Amino acid sequence: MEEFLLTREPLDIVRISTALFVRVEEDEWTGNLEKEVENFENILQKVLERVPSEDVERKKSFKILVPGKN
Repeated sequence: MEEFLLTREPLDIVRISTALFVRVEEDEWTGNLEKEVENFENILQKVLERVPSEDVERKKSFKILVPGKN
């Protein structure tokens, strides 16, 4: 999912939903909602760390989604 979210495509609800769908399709979905939320937050944090500093808009988009980062 990290690679999927790191592409230069605009970050919106469709992109996030697609990333989650990919997890289901690749049998990475645990079925435990709390665990999935934790996994998603961890992935968003990793992605945020890998977004180039000059990509201010993308960083801003991810910070809104990562708890404690906005």
